[in-house]
Formats: sequence, structure tokens, C-alpha cells
Amino acid sequence: MQSGVNYRTMKSLVSNQVRIFVAIVDAGSITKAADALDMGKSGVSDALKQLETSLGTQLLIRTTRRQSLTAMGEKFYRRCREMNDLSNAALEEVSEHLAEPMGSLRITGPHAMVECTIAPALGDLVERYPRIEPQLVVDDKRLDLIRDNIDLAITVGELPDSEFKAQRIGVAKDILCASPSFCREHSLDPEVGLSPKTVRNLPYVSHHWETSDAEHRVVAREGGKPRTFKFHKIATANSVNAVQALIKNGTGIGILPHFFLRDRLGTGEFVELLPQYEPRSTGIYAIHPFGTVPPLSVRAMIDFMKQKLSEVA
Repeated sequence: MQSGVNYRTMKSLVSNQVRIFVAIVDAGSITKAADALDMGKSGVSDALKQLETSLGTQLLIRTTRRQSLTAMGEKFYRRCREMNDLSNAALEEVSEHLAEPMGSLRITGPHAMVECTIAPALGDLVERYPRIEPQLVVDDKRLDLIRDNIDLAITVGELPDSEFKAQRIGVAKDILCASPSFCREHSLDPEVGLSPKTVRNLPYVSHHWETSDAEHRVVAREGGKPRTFKFHKIATANSVNAVQALIKNGTGIGILPHFFLRDRLGTGEFVELLPQYEPRSTGIYAIHPFGTVPPLSVRAMIDFMKQKLSEVA
């Protein structure tokens, strides 16, 4: 027999031979192990010999009437049983995850989507799957999925080229709006119908991602060519909540996403300025780093997000 075995060889022994060795010890004989494994007796015996040769030590003492473990065989068997138990536990955990999502789920999304879509979707998710532990990171910037340990990112707007999997799950429509007090101050009556020429001369509150020109593109609902015009920008903010606060306090007009404005328009907090025009729309995407087979928790959250976005469309 060989006098020793290196670590690399040891790693290669997590194999059929180890499984057969454990079966021989558990069954009490090579013959009974062959029956349990549905193998030939000679195949079981050869596997044991190959394992002992690879390890460089005898594991079993066999006679015609009985078998017993050597001192090294006893230690090796105990470790193999531990490894087998860990493997079974790992398989059971994977099976549980395939049957029911569980564990940590780290999600990021912009402020504008939390109240109307992300939070309700998370509520439905944990109600359906109570063993999921969501962590929500709200940030209007696009976080690095790997560096920030993100499982799922919800984002609005065109996407840069990326190795990550992106799925379009909805549409955000930009509604040009103002506060009622602003409309009174500037003698605006949206119900009569404002023209783009009128609104483009009004003070405008810009989002940080808008260009310096702050352009807006609309299409008449009754047909017609698209209209693009520039605003007179007087303030810029780096979050949707900040933009809506400035608009609400009469600083100027601005655009807000339709799902953010849906209930606020109904209560009179805001007034839509160009209802006769179809607003500009942008894709909403779910992005994850798991390739073509994301965890069940990620797939479930995407489904709930699609449902919530369809409800506010």
C-alpha cells in the first residue's frame, strides 16, 4: 500500500467509494452492502480496495465470519458519517427552499416606488411566505448588486449594458403637475386646457437625473405629432420626495411618476397640467445577479411587483 496521501487526492475521494464504504460498515458485510446498493459483490469489494489503496491505510479487517474497523477505519467512518449527515441536511435545506422561499432577501428601489408598489408587494410576499426575511434599502441611486449584496433591484429608466439579468415589469409615466395654490397664483386652469407653450415658461423643479435643458416630450391623446419643449429650471432635487415637496409648496411645476401621484391627484394635493396629452413613459425593471435561475424568493417578489404595478397602471 502507499504510505500516504496528499490533500488534493483526499478531496477527490468524496466519491462513490466513500458512499460504498459507509454502506459496508452500516450493513455489516460486503454481501449485505451489495444488496442494499443493488450492486454486484465484486464491485463493492473492488471499491473498498481502491479506497484503501488511495488512502494508503487499511480501513476494515475482514474474515469469513465477521468484519471490524481498524482504528483508522473507525475515525474515517465517523468523519464520513458526519459528512453524509451534512450532505443530507444541505439537500433538505435546498428542497425546502425549492418548495417554499425563506431566509434573507435584500431589495433596493427608489423612494418614489416604496409607498405605492414596493412596500405593498413586500407585504404580500411575507404574508404568503412568512419565512422570508426582507431587507429594504431605499436609494434613488442604482446600487452595485455585488458590492452592496443586493438580491433584487427595482429601477426606473434605461439600463446600461450589464451582465445581470433584467426583466421589464412595468411602466412609469411622467405626469406634469403643480399645486392648486401655484395654479391660482399663475392664473392657470388645466380644465380649460393648457398648451405646452404656456407651461414651458413656468418655473420648473427638476430631478437630478434630468439634463440641463430639462426637456419634456408629450403626444396629444386625440392624435398628432409629438411635442418636445424645454422648461425654465429654477431648482433641482435629488429625490422624488424632495421634488414633490417643492412642487406642493408652490416653488414651481414638475414631473412626478403616475403611481406616486395617483391618490394625490384625487385628493387635490396636485393638479395635472396637460391631461389632454399622453405623458412620457419609461420602463421599470427588476434586476438580479442570479442568471437564468434566480431563487424562488426573488421570483416571487418580481411577480408581486408586476401585480402591484398593474394595479396602479
